[in-house]
Amino acid sequence: MGRVGLIGGTFDPIHNGHVLLAQFALEKIPLNRILFIPAADPPHKDCVYVSASARMQMVSLAVADMESVFVSKIELDRSGKSFTVDTLRQLCEQNPNDSYYLIIGDDNVSQISSWHDPEGIFELCTVVVGNRTITDRVGKKQFLDQMTLLNTPLFELSSTEIRQRLITGRSVKGMIPESVESYIREQGLYGTCRRKVLHTE
Repeated sequence: MGRVGLIGGTFDPIHNGHVLLAQFALEKIPLNRILFIPAADPPHKDCVYVSASARMQMVSLAVADMESVFVSKIELDRSGKSFTVDTLRQLCEQNPNDSYYLIIGDDNVSQISSWHDPEGIFELCTVVVGNRTITDRVGKKQFLDQMTLLNTPLFELSSTEIRQRLITGRSVKGMIPESVESYIREQGLYGTCRRKVLHTE
């Protein structure tokens, strides 16, 4: 039986805040391993900038040297919207002896009540918030009461800001792993915003 942390998202692109969150979660919960799960078709995003395969590659590069941290294609291999509850159900069916910890950032706290079947999410896993405090910004108080606080440093990084810096030619040093930045520049990513592109492209 293993304690498995799950960090899902668009990762458009992945940044050092995601990487540090994984490291703190491994040590503080503690966990046996962490799975990064890039979303193929994120339900809360109207626009993604690069294909799921490119986002998958960036995540793989970012965690390549991290012990007990892996990347899962579970959502890329499943058709339809990338709903967290469906991923949890699939993981629980595949590995019924594992216990799961869904690790989210403070920016997701206010959104979780609008996710698909949030009650199902809380039934299937422990929801862990990576930040110093949990506020009352959750739509339903019972969700707030069920969340576990992971006391981590505050990571003031966002993929939106990083994309804008890349598009305008400004430095992203210290914001994303060097291997990810090299891949972005080699592939010429983040030129213009496209409508959702799936991993089949």
